[in-house]
Amino acid sequence: MTHRLVHTAALLALAAISTCASAQTVLQTDPPEQMHAAGVMETEPPGRVGRVSLVQGKVEIGGAIGSESNAALVNWPVTTSNLVTTAPGARAEIRIGSTSIRLDGDSSLEFTELDDDSLRLRLHFGSASIRVMNSEVVPEFELRTAQATVRLTQPGRLRVDADRLPDTSLVSVLDGEAQVDGAGASLTVRAGRSAEVRDDDVRTLQAQRDEFDDWSLTRDQTLVAEQSQRHIGTEMTGYEELDRYGSWSTNSDYGSLWTPTTVAADWTPYRDGQWSYIAPWGWTWVDNAPWGYAPFHYGRWVQVRNRWAWAPGRLERRPVWSPALVGWVGGGSWSVGFGAHNLHAHGWYPLSPYDRYVPGYRLSDERLRRLNDWRHATRRAAQQRPHHGLTVVPREHFGGRGPVVVPRAPRPDRASLAVPRGPGSAPPPPLVTRAGFNSDRRDVLDRREVRQRLETGRVTQDRFEQRDPMAGQRESNERLARERAQHQERVARQQDERERMQRDLDNRLQADRMGFQRDRADREQREQRDRMRERAERVQQQQLQRPIMTANPEPAFNRPEPRPMPRPEFRPESRPESRPEPRPEPRPIARPEPRPAAPPQMVAPPPPRPQPSAPAFQPRGGADQRAHTDARGRQIQER
Repeated sequence: MTHRLVHTAALLALAAISTCASAQTVLQTDPPEQMHAAGVMETEPPGRVGRVSLVQGKVEIGGAIGSESNAALVNWPVTTSNLVTTAPGARAEIRIGSTSIRLDGDSSLEFTELDDDSLRLRLHFGSASIRVMNSEVVPEFELRTAQATVRLTQPGRLRVDADRLPDTSLVSVLDGEAQVDGAGASLTVRAGRSAEVRDDDVRTLQAQRDEFDDWSLTRDQTLVAEQSQRHIGTEMTGYEELDRYGSWSTNSDYGSLWTPTTVAADWTPYRDGQWSYIAPWGWTWVDNAPWGYAPFHYGRWVQVRNRWAWAPGRLERRPVWSPALVGWVGGGSWSVGFGAHNLHAHGWYPLSPYDRYVPGYRLSDERLRRLNDWRHATRRAAQQRPHHGLTVVPREHFGGRGPVVVPRAPRPDRASLAVPRGPGSAPPPPLVTRAGFNSDRRDVLDRREVRQRLETGRVTQDRFEQRDPMAGQRESNERLARERAQHQERVARQQDERERMQRDLDNRLQADRMGFQRDRADREQREQRDRMRERAERVQQQQLQRPIMTANPEPAFNRPEPRPMPRPEFRPESRPESRPEPRPEPRPIARPEPRPAAPPQMVAPPPPRPQPSAPAFQPRGGADQRAHTDARGRQIQER
């Protein structure tokens, strides 16, 4: 009776711990229906996950800031709160679908938010090169530094340097267009230009390229997979590696198939790599092959002509990511012979299109339907099929949170194993045990220890320290709250500074406007005085140049009076016969053109000319005779 009570108390304590644990750090083994009923699952993990595609030198990746970091491996999943840090001289590349993010040496980049709807980064220090190809990703992208916030307005390539110069961020747009906000200003930076942002100043300059930019461009030109784009699209992370390491074909039952060409004939999926416990999914497969990301997190594996081939399934806009598409066997009292001992074991096998995927974490019905929706799955779903490609290791390898390196794990003696039937399930969460654990001793936590764990995040029992799964989440929430408060305070300060600068600018503009009006009035008064003075001087000069008028002014020119012409003496005896003289035609009177009046000159008038005392001509026959001509020109004499 006492033993039964102790066992019941232990089960209740474990249930309480499991209920309080976050779904982001504990991988459940119950079906989704039971987990929903128990209220364990809270949020759904994201369906878009990044990948470490290249590591050169010493590169570390960890969770939130301040948590433990591990050496980054190729094909390591990247998600929210991951921090990637490179040592001086090292480089790293992260791929998220068609988006590539590259880090130069001595850099630190945090993925503050990576899910189905957003891609937000924070560059703490160093240099990052980002290329966004898909226009649907453009509104989701955002990168922040201590001085600036960078957003894309169209697909392109960016180069961001943070803290290379003290308190300075440099944003260079090599292709496309970006919007840079910082120092109270917002500006659009186009291709070939850079924006240097300080705490209180922003200036633009010509973009400069260096060896890191050339290396990034070479990587983009190398990772071109035209065949994979036609079969699976560009938003399936890891698609760029498939054309170099395999070939594509089409099958009537499975559709598009990809077959690796760099593996041996007896190669089996999910056997050359390791299991790593990664939040929020739990046990996640990390393959050793350079192409081993997309085929192990999307689609299914099938055997065609005794060779393994990968079937990606339907072509989707954004496929759903999974930690590993395998079915689990074992647990309970199932044991397998390893050498001279029978040990409890766990095994897994690659799922085919006819197998149903049962995740060990919360997943919506819509995503679960997409993962298990195959065109030809219903035809053979009811058939009992053997589990091809089964891999078995001792269960104790899954006892800790450390990686389970499969190639170094012991293999069972028998090739064929009696595998229990049933739906595939996930292995249990790791049980952290201490060396020399005594099986007859109770290894559960009482209520006091559970309260201590929830309050402090750590408990100590028999020289063993266990980490609270929710502590990291609380620390992350507190950090985000602090950053949000700091951001709001910074935004308020920037708003106050902008208002102060606007007021100063308005005051300066008003003062300049008033000074301009005052100078204009003074200038108009000076010009009016100058015009009046010039008019007075001109009038005075005209008065000085006017000639002096006398009492009897003489004309400037005296024209003499016309003198009568002498007429010949009339003699009747010698008078010729009068003939009518031809009448002269009138001539047009030539009128002289008017001449402009000459300006007055200061000259003396000419002296008067003497008038003749007697006429210059005296007609004959007496002084009373006069001769003149009529209107027709004939001479007429009068007495």
